[in-house]
Parts: sequence; C-alpha cells; structure tokens
Amino acid sequence: MPRKSLVSKANRRPDTISRMLDAAEKLFGEHGYDGVGMRALAVASKVNLGAATYHFGSKRALYIETFMRRFRPINAERLTLLREAEARAEGRVLTVEQIVDCMLRPSYFLGLTHPGFNALLARNFATPPAFLRAAFYREFESSVREFISALHRSLAHLPADLIQLRAIFSMGPLFTISAQIERTAALRDPALHENIFLELVRFISAGLSSEPAAPAVRWPFPPRPSRGSHP
Repeated sequence: MPRKSLVSKANRRPDTISRMLDAAEKLFGEHGYDGVGMRALAVASKVNLGAATYHFGSKRALYIETFMRRFRPINAERLTLLREAEARAEGRVLTVEQIVDCMLRPSYFLGLTHPGFNALLARNFATPPAFLRAAFYREFESSVREFISALHRSLAHLPADLIQLRAIFSMGPLFTISAQIERTAALRDPALHENIFLELVRFISAGLSSEPAAPAVRWPFPPRPSRGSHP
C-alpha cells in the first residue's frame, strides 16, 4: 500500500507557494537569514512544516527564491528603462538625473506595494549571505556595468572607480526613504510619491555629479564575491 503524502493537497496549491514567499520576504527582511527558522516560516505562511520542505527543500533554497522572484524583474526593468531612454536620446548623452531615475524607479515604486522586499534588498546589498553572494553579483553585474558606463559618459570628468563608489552610496537614500514611507500610512497619493521620488533623484544626482573630495584616491569598487562563494 503506497504511503500517504505528508503534504495535503491544500498545501500543494500555487497560492501556498505565494504565501510562503510573502511570509519569507517579510521575516527575512526583518530578521535576516540566520534569524528565521523553517518552522517560523511555516507558521507565518499557515502551512505545515512538511509543505515548506516539499516546495523548497531547504531554507537556503527558499531564501534564494524569495529574493530572486522580485530582484530579477526589477533588474530587468531598470535596464529596459535605461535602454529606452538611450534610444529616445538618439545618440545624445543622457543626463545624470535621467540615468538615476532609470536606476532607482523600479525599486522605489515596487517598495510601495511590497515594502518587505526593500528591507530584504537592503540586507542583501550590504551583507548578503555567503551562499547568495555569487548569485547576487552575477545577476547584478551586467546592469551595474551598463549604468556605470552611462554615468561615465555623462560624468566624463570623474574617474570610473569614483562613479562606482558613488553609485553604491546612492542605495542608502533609497532604502532610507523606503523604510520611512512604509511606516507612514498617510502617504498614499501617487502624485506625492512621484514628487518624493524626483527629489530623491535630484539629491543623488547632485552627489554623483559633485567634484571629488579626494581626487588622487583609487577606489576598489564594485565589491566582488569571494572565489569560494556559491549560490
């Protein structure tokens, strides 16, 4: 007689996977990879522990899928926005503000509807788990190259490594304002959000465009994953 599955039919439905990913996004964003166990994730998503194991196999696999399900589309969208802006420019160099708008718009506006992801993104941008580091940079590297190249064309008077460093700086204000908006329930006006975003773009662009504070320094950026890191 065949063994009965430990996972009920209800726990095999597609909405079960969505609930688990949503719960993982929130909990991993708040507590990090090491601060959350599979049992807590199962409880938060209202599935049994067997279902969590059935669908993802391990907490590591769940973490990678939780991060990549939004990161990949965001990364693709920012590149699409940049390439469309360059096509419209018809050979003219984009302004720094145009480039920064393309770079940050997808993350900012996704964060309004999925604030937990920006918290997760901030964690993985600053201190990704070792097993995610290589996958993160592999996914991010191609878009970084295109944006740095676009910025370098617009800021030809600045060293490329300084532009890379300042591009890393630009993530801080994005995550800061995203966290503040998450806590402010009254900010529901799309026009207001657009104006806040444009102020963010103006602020970051001014920093990117400013004269170097230490013009002779060679900056070792962007950071790279270690050779021993694997997804």
